[in-house]
Amino acid sequence: MKKIYRNLKTAVLALGCMSLLLSSCSDFLDKNPHDFVSPEIFYKNESDCMMALAGVYWTLAPDHVYGERYSNILSNTDDLSYYARLNQSGQVYTNSHNSSNNDIYQTWTQLYSGINNANVLLDNIDAANIPDAAVKNRIKGEAKFLRAYYHFLLVQSWYEVPIRTETVTDINNSSLAATPHAEAIDWIIKEMEDCIDLVDDSKYDLSPSHVKKTTVQGILARVCLWRAGSPSNGGKEFYEKAAKYAKAVYDSHKHKLYQGDIYAIWKNIASDKYDTEYNESMWEVEFIGTRVDGKFTYSRIGNTIGNWQENTSSTGKGYAYGFYCGSLILWDLFEKNPGDLRRDLSMATYKLDASDAAVYWKDTEIVTRRCGKYRREWTTTSPKEKNNDQINYPVLRYADVLLMLAEAENEAGKAPTDLAYDAINEVRERAGIDKVENLSYAEFQQEVRDERARELCFESLRKYDLIRWGIYYDAAHNKLTEATNDKRWTTSGYYKAAKEYAANTEERHQFLPIPMKELGVNLLLKQNSYWSNAAE
Repeated sequence: MKKIYRNLKTAVLALGCMSLLLSSCSDFLDKNPHDFVSPEIFYKNESDCMMALAGVYWTLAPDHVYGERYSNILSNTDDLSYYARLNQSGQVYTNSHNSSNNDIYQTWTQLYSGINNANVLLDNIDAANIPDAAVKNRIKGEAKFLRAYYHFLLVQSWYEVPIRTETVTDINNSSLAATPHAEAIDWIIKEMEDCIDLVDDSKYDLSPSHVKKTTVQGILARVCLWRAGSPSNGGKEFYEKAAKYAKAVYDSHKHKLYQGDIYAIWKNIASDKYDTEYNESMWEVEFIGTRVDGKFTYSRIGNTIGNWQENTSSTGKGYAYGFYCGSLILWDLFEKNPGDLRRDLSMATYKLDASDAAVYWKDTEIVTRRCGKYRREWTTTSPKEKNNDQINYPVLRYADVLLMLAEAENEAGKAPTDLAYDAINEVRERAGIDKVENLSYAEFQQEVRDERARELCFESLRKYDLIRWGIYYDAAHNKLTEATNDKRWTTSGYYKAAKEYAANTEERHQFLPIPMKELGVNLLLKQNSYWSNAAE
């Protein structure tokens, strides 16, 4: 599988002081002057611009974003998944955090750093000597899309944030007010729409690393569904847009659901292989190395999230804390359709002990099952390092596109269409469960929501689904509390942690607080309305 991060060390060095960390004045002032490379000197040709584009992509890979913080700490605890450690005060995964939380600050800073890298590239690419206009447009399109995507992650997580389209050259004059939520999402949609015909539509078709046309269309469907739902409540217009973009991916016939061993998708992701026959994994964040060789991207995928593995030897199958467990709610959703092939994939039936032997969970140990999608035993790296590995992380899968298409079709017309049935049933058939048919609007809506839970659990999507459906508090507080009181819920050890998360959950936890450090630097920015009146 082609790696896009090979030259990132050089790219990041070149971009060093051109991309100021917007929310950390002290970090910027600590940089040495010799790190600076003038844009007028650097952006001379295609090679320079491709290196700079690698720097824009780089924002996806650090531990602050998909390596751990955004993907897991900020996004992967909800009603289906909980973090199995007790007394984790001040943490986002227990909803006991405030605006001083470091995970929140680091992710915020990294995303804005990526936005600034994109702005620098977009400011300078026109002056570069790139004879092939298609190549120049492709670079522009990828940078522009990534800038919009990073803004989407910010808006989706923090509610109202500044939209930054200009390069920051003076941290002392960079204050900018937040853009209203709906207005920001509308800007993101327009930016992404502008990229559809700029990005590649052939060369990268078989690459999950790069942004291509179907990537843009699939993510646009996601953004439009967000705009259609809570809290911006755009309604039918945006459900229709979401359906249009999801259908464009569907009609491209470039992606299919993997047929056969349902575990194979995740084994490919763990071993850095890409299936070019089905192309189900449309966009992945790729990680390289394990830290042992000194060439690595910091990633705890498979280590903090993944199956529990106890072998610390460099020659074993790898060590994994397995902090993320499936809840009883997730288990019962699988049990609604006996024989669902995804149950034991998602909620692993065993852990690996220190000798790499499988120790199977008892029938009564339901919520002790760890997330099974990211298993270090499937990696091919050697020697192993205790914490880091190169398991990729899926940002967009074709199964998600099909379920977005089914949802959008049903919501736009307040009734399921033939296309909606085709889309959801394609996912269900692959999972080995019966098709649905003859459902009302409300019944189909619930089936889509349940199917998204079963198919996409542990992929940093469920929390945001609950928010846009307007049911986050009910799901994460009321229903999860009820589940933890069920006699089937193990009450020993770390498995009580979900009760703590549910008890702490308030309406404000739909969104994160703007970091206190950012408010101290950006004097025009105010705390978002979900947290401005909340006692911290």
